[in-house]
Amino acid sequence: MRTATQPKLHFQRFEFKYILSVDQFKEIRSSLERYMDMDDFAKTTKNGFYEVVSLYYDSPRFYSYWEKIDGTKRRKKIRLRTYRVDGTFARDAFFEIKRKHDAVVLKDRFMLEENDFSSLRDHGDFSHGGEITDSNKKMIIEEFKFTKGMRSLSPKVLVVYNREPHLGKFNKNVRITFDYGIRAKQSEYLFDDKGSFIDVSGSNIIMEVKFTGLLPFYIQNV
Repeated sequence: MRTATQPKLHFQRFEFKYILSVDQFKEIRSSLERYMDMDDFAKTTKNGFYEVVSLYYDSPRFYSYWEKIDGTKRRKKIRLRTYRVDGTFARDAFFEIKRKHDAVVLKDRFMLEENDFSSLRDHGDFSHGGEITDSNKKMIIEEFKFTKGMRSLSPKVLVVYNREPHLGKFNKNVRITFDYGIRAKQSEYLFDDKGSFIDVSGSNIIMEVKFTGLLPFYIQNV
């Protein structure tokens, strides 16, 4: 999924999630066609979506998971993320820390080099990945190191889903994604194709509305 442009490494925006039935999904997507275009990358895929593959880190007692279930307003999650397009894994993978402060989401990430991935896989950290000169990467790794020591973090759950992304025609700061076919399993490996996944979403679709600044009134109306 590597493109000619440098991938974005820092996000700060509002995010709201909604659970939709198939009928609601079809109605909302149809209503949004006047205001949204499918993301350029998704247009190039065979079926109009790509797969998001995420390996989540958590404590032995799943501290981050229970924060989510309890609705804690200030929380964070740490994960590895890559993508699969038409059945083929992308060349790029990212290490991400996503923080949620009420409705505001802040996400920092860096692209994994081969030695980063090997160090994380074999040793559980980045201590064997060589000297770190990038300040953004160093900051993220230091936060991971601190949280890992405090919570005894390790890779716990692999989550995969199909994503259909749409971008505003008139306001490029608005992005709406529809996620479906969500499945998960316990795993310690990002590229784990062995074993069976558990169906998490059934026939439901998860709509995420993501934006910076003000949400346009026409999107609010939809």
